[in-house]
Amino acid sequence: MTEFITGWPDHPPKNAWLTIGNFDGMHLGHQALIQGLKEKAERQQGQSLVLTFWPHPRLVLGQVSEAFLLTTQQEKQRQLQKVGVDLVVTLPFDQELADLNAEDFLEKLLASLKPAGLLVGPEFRIGKDRQADFAFIQIFCRSRGIACESFAPFTLGGEVVSSNRIRASLLEGQVAEASSFLGRPFNLEGLIQPGKQIGSKLGFPTANLIPEPLQLLPRFGVYATRVLLEDQVLMGVTNVGVRPTFELDAMPNVETLILDFGDKIYQETMRIEFLSFLRPERRFDRVEDLIAQIEDDEAQTRRIFQNEP
Repeated sequence: MTEFITGWPDHPPKNAWLTIGNFDGMHLGHQALIQGLKEKAERQQGQSLVLTFWPHPRLVLGQVSEAFLLTTQQEKQRQLQKVGVDLVVTLPFDQELADLNAEDFLEKLLASLKPAGLLVGPEFRIGKDRQADFAFIQIFCRSRGIACESFAPFTLGGEVVSSNRIRASLLEGQVAEASSFLGRPFNLEGLIQPGKQIGSKLGFPTANLIPEPLQLLPRFGVYATRVLLEDQVLMGVTNVGVRPTFELDAMPNVETLILDFGDKIYQETMRIEFLSFLRPERRFDRVEDLIAQIEDDEAQTRRIFQNEP
């Protein structure tokens, strides 16, 4: 069972191997790094320890102005528990922490966590303005008798798996590619809220999901999705966009037509797993054309599920 702690722990773990990062997405590269961390900890009969941050440093430093997160904090914790990390320490990231130079941060880290070793990627950097590279960190740790090792980037199909690479795939609508890098389907999760009943009036009632405001949405368009609702797994056709045929909303919507399902499910939590991009979002001049297109989207989705392994 993974233990989660917010802030520096009162008592350091014993003989722990440590890695540090944001781990947004908890993709295959993160999973490989953590597996290497666990192996080193087990060899020394110690614990595996992940140090991470919330909110994401890019938000505090003003480096982003729109949604970009691949995973919510809850989803990240769920995936960290799934891979079997012993301890996760989340530091609240604020300007004070951002202003610490690398040496001061490392001094605080070593005093609070007393790790037996540190395992990070070769491009890892810390300190104000990311001033300290791996070579600096390694020299600093070894001067205090702490092992410090680099973990090679994880590649898939000749490409380095990274959060930025996955974001690029999603923005192109390549949800299957993004899912292959994540090691699981890209998903959005949130409460179902009442909408304007436009779909119901057309004979296609939809569930309107309100995702986390900072979570990245894939390219606007229509997708075949898997819908997880309590203990049910259902087929879905999900539209991500601004509904140009009717309203051209300023804020994006995530609307899902759940196939073979007619229950009212407002205020319940729903997870949508994106399987395949069907088509871009478009405006229809005639409602009849929109209805015909929705029927075609539904048929395509059923075929995709029939061909799933």
